[in-house]
Amino acid sequence: MTDEQELELTEQLASRQPLLEQHDTSTKNRTKPWYRRRLVIISGALLLLLGFSYTLISSQISRIASQAIKDTVMHVKKMDLSHPEFQSVTLNLSLSLEMMSPFPATVDATTFVIAYQDVRVGSFQAPTMHMSHGINDQIFPDSTLKIQDKKAWNHFAGDMMKLSQIQYQISSSLIIHVRLLGLVTFRASDIPLHKVMTFKGMDGLQDMQIAQVKMDNSTQKEVLVTIKTCIRNPSITTIRPVGALCLNAHYPRLGESTLVAHLRTSADTALSIADGEPSHPFCASLQETTDMSKGYNLLELQGQMLGVNSEAISGLITKYLSNVSAALTVVMCETRASSVDLYNQAMKNLTIKSLLPPQKDPLVGNMFLHGISLYPPAEGKENDTVQLDTAVLVEATSPLGPSSVLTVTDVHMNVSLTGAGLALGTLSTVSVDIIDGKLVGRSNISVDCLTKLDFAEGGKAFGRFVRASVVKEKVSLTLAGSMNVVCQGALGKLKLFGLPLRATALLSGMNNFKNVTVESFSLPGSGSTTEHEEPIQTQIEIRNPSVFTVSIGTFWMDLSLNASREKFGELHGTMHLAPGRNGLEMNGHLKPTKDAAGQVSDAVADFFSRYLNGNSSQIIVEITGTQYSNCIWMQEALVGLTIGTSFPGVGKGFQMISKIKMNQLDVILDEFPPGERGPTTNTRMQVRADMEASVKMPHSIGIPLQISNLSIAVTLENKNNQHLGSLVSARETCEFNQTDHGAFLMNMSHYYPIGFCNYGDVRRMSSFIEDLLTKNGSIMMRLKSDIGANQGAFPDIGTRMGMLALRNIPVDGAPLIPAMDSFRHPPVKILSIDIQQGSKQSMVMSMEFSLQNPSIVLVKLGSLALDVFFDGVRMGSAKISDFSLNCCGKLTILRGSFEYKPLQSDLVTAERFLSNFVSGYFTHGAAQEIAIKGSAESTPLDLLQPALKVLSIPSKLPTLAEMFPSMPTLVISSLLYIPPIFHLAQIPTSLELRNPFSESIMVTAIDMELYPCEDQILGDDGKLVCKKYFDDSLARFAPAVFHPIFIPANTNSCFSCCRGSRCNDHVKLCPHASVGKCMNAAVQSLLSPEAIATIIHTLAGGLLMRINGTIGASIGDYATHLFYQQDGLFVAMAK
Repeated sequence: MTDEQELELTEQLASRQPLLEQHDTSTKNRTKPWYRRRLVIISGALLLLLGFSYTLISSQISRIASQAIKDTVMHVKKMDLSHPEFQSVTLNLSLSLEMMSPFPATVDATTFVIAYQDVRVGSFQAPTMHMSHGINDQIFPDSTLKIQDKKAWNHFAGDMMKLSQIQYQISSSLIIHVRLLGLVTFRASDIPLHKVMTFKGMDGLQDMQIAQVKMDNSTQKEVLVTIKTCIRNPSITTIRPVGALCLNAHYPRLGESTLVAHLRTSADTALSIADGEPSHPFCASLQETTDMSKGYNLLELQGQMLGVNSEAISGLITKYLSNVSAALTVVMCETRASSVDLYNQAMKNLTIKSLLPPQKDPLVGNMFLHGISLYPPAEGKENDTVQLDTAVLVEATSPLGPSSVLTVTDVHMNVSLTGAGLALGTLSTVSVDIIDGKLVGRSNISVDCLTKLDFAEGGKAFGRFVRASVVKEKVSLTLAGSMNVVCQGALGKLKLFGLPLRATALLSGMNNFKNVTVESFSLPGSGSTTEHEEPIQTQIEIRNPSVFTVSIGTFWMDLSLNASREKFGELHGTMHLAPGRNGLEMNGHLKPTKDAAGQVSDAVADFFSRYLNGNSSQIIVEITGTQYSNCIWMQEALVGLTIGTSFPGVGKGFQMISKIKMNQLDVILDEFPPGERGPTTNTRMQVRADMEASVKMPHSIGIPLQISNLSIAVTLENKNNQHLGSLVSARETCEFNQTDHGAFLMNMSHYYPIGFCNYGDVRRMSSFIEDLLTKNGSIMMRLKSDIGANQGAFPDIGTRMGMLALRNIPVDGAPLIPAMDSFRHPPVKILSIDIQQGSKQSMVMSMEFSLQNPSIVLVKLGSLALDVFFDGVRMGSAKISDFSLNCCGKLTILRGSFEYKPLQSDLVTAERFLSNFVSGYFTHGAAQEIAIKGSAESTPLDLLQPALKVLSIPSKLPTLAEMFPSMPTLVISSLLYIPPIFHLAQIPTSLELRNPFSESIMVTAIDMELYPCEDQILGDDGKLVCKKYFDDSLARFAPAVFHPIFIPANTNSCFSCCRGSRCNDHVKLCPHASVGKCMNAAVQSLLSPEAIATIIHTLAGGLLMRINGTIGASIGDYATHLFYQQDGLFVAMAK
């Protein structure tokens, strides 16, 4: 074991056993001097070795440093040139140094010299550099590159801009400080640096993308252009600024005669973006096929477009407007390429090839065809070509901007024409008339062109296009080809040949002539009975909403109904169709198909019905032929074309049936038969009318007509146009005379029921009946049809064309019907009354009365019960089982029964009523006024009840004398018997009585005053006449004991008693009359003038006497008390 190993072992043991025993410590102390001696020896050896090494390295450091510099790779990452002066420029340099030596080093600040092609260009000051093994990035900020040889600089700068790669030399003498092991630094001086540097040049800036061209600032004399370009800098070198650049643009190639623009940039123009750096935002934002996200600088050029060479500038503008990029050569000016002297020489004649992008908007944007006029087919060429006049409004965009006028002087185009998806042929211009050719910015140009279309498919496709234009609301027309434009402006005369033209115009079609209007038509009535047709003349207005003008010539059409497609006529006319409103006269004939019975179809009849109703009908016309039968396109376009239109009805105000007048209206009111009653009323109302009217066709229809029968369905209305009910008749025979102002008569042969829809109808009809019965004057019953309810007149009309079964012809008449005025004028006359039966409570009488109905309404009201009033008090009820009235003033005799049945409380008035009837007691012999009134109980017919509630018929009840002139009084005469000698004032009296009624009368009491005639003469007829009666009565006939006198029914004469032998052989006694005994009349005074006159006259032959008093009687079983007064009672002495 060596000493060192022992020492190490000892130290290890000591570390493991810190608490050694005493003998261990003494042993260690014994070895310490030996260890120190060894340490001193080793340290000295090391110092000696280090000194030797330093001396050795110091002698070799320059060689090592030179080799390290030589092995170091230098690479320029970016070189930025800024703030150029006449002989210098600020240099910002970024280097990458790859050091191979393992020792770090520091290079003191020094001067670098740049040489190009072994010619010194200039130098710049480099700062201190610290380097270590590997890659070292060094930045030389704001160094000044001093140009020592201007010619060499121009050469260097020019190649830097024009070449894709450039080499130059850089040299210097360096002072380097090297640190070894991080402890010792060695200095090496005058270390040479010689490097050949290579970097990418700008390659002539060949990648120049023209992004935007604006000529907005142009004037009338100059075309000023602003161009935004994006130039890619493929180099690491940036120049800030490059100065105000001067450029010339040439097209289509570089040459003296191809200069088209002179351009400049601003003085602060720079190429500040190097290869690989983010592009200017404007350039990066462009969505082009080239990736422009890196390396592109924005260069804004301003200048003037030049028209010195018309061909060159015309060609450039043509490309610009053709959506084709133009190859443009841009050359830096030769005299002064840049305003920066340091770069001027380098940039002279720098040539850049670029592409001028086309204008975004083509010259022709939208094209609006304001008019297309088709010439008539040319004979012999009708299937080859057609000429068209076109009025075009072109929406164009000037390339010269909004302030420089470009005047278009000529246009020629040659395009393929496509319409409605069909290739129509080739369209070329024959002549052009430019109405307004001034183009400023985006504006419109009006052009009238005469064009020629060379057909494809012999015109068949064009015909289908024309058909589409006729039937569709919109149709497209596409022009695709080229055009030549000649224009004049700030660039002089421009000939823009071969400009592409593709425009699609959306044209308004004729929309299948939906706006065809039949203005007028007429059937003059000059038809042939053998041909069974009627000529027709029509005036049609066609509104053409399209831009097309077509000269169709003469054409023929079939006329059919839209719904059934049934042909019923033919038309022909000549048409020149232009945009807007077109008048067209059409002539032809109507000849509908007839059946075996000679009747035309319901559809055709309905057409005429709708016309006469004022309603339009949908008809179809189909073009069957044209004048140009050999023209394919016109046949394709028109033949077979169907056009629907509305055939208007007759104008407002026309009334085929007018002046309706009711001659007679028969009305029956009765109850519905069992099982037939409706929900609204129990009354069945049936009518039959005799009416007349005027039936005339409108002026447009002059054909001869025959009307043999018709039926009607109408609504009945009151004067307020309120619904009363409806009437539907069967077919009735009628009379019609067309030559007599259309006189029409119809007398219905049957009764027809009135239909009621609801309670309102019933209520209003009741009110109408009430007015009819009670009102004075005339009332209106309107006859009105509602086509919606399938109403109107339905006449069968004979024409030359056949029988037309017309339907729903409007009926609107307001005939006035005279009302009955409650039968006041003339008043109701009671013709007879016969008492049929008397009961304890009432008397039943038969009655007969006459009335004259002033109305034209003949009514049958069935059984009625009417109340009879006297002095406002009800006397009883009259029942008429068949209340039927003649009309029109004809006399009607009605018979019925009258139940006399006053209330107990009304007996006083009732006795007055009977007294007036029997003797005219209170009316002085005149007929008494009564009122015959209806009530809710007068009839079971609810339709009639409201009218009867208010019906009050005034009348006069004649007296017995008026009603029975042959038996005018109940007392015919009186016989006086000679009184007993002792009772001269009590004169036995026999009364001759009669009973005109069918019920017996029992006289139960009499109390009469007798007034003899004072002045009695013999009349011309041999009968006595009393001119004056005494004011005082002669006697009173009021027996205290009264023997009832029975007068049988219908008794002409019987005496109440008789006296004398066999007296009953001389006089006819009433049944149960007394023989030999009579009741006495008590004389007031035998010596009075009245008594003396009575005695004289009765003995001389007879005396007329007035009686006044009361009679008690039972008529049948009905007991009553009458006031009785009678003049002219003949009194004689019994023989």
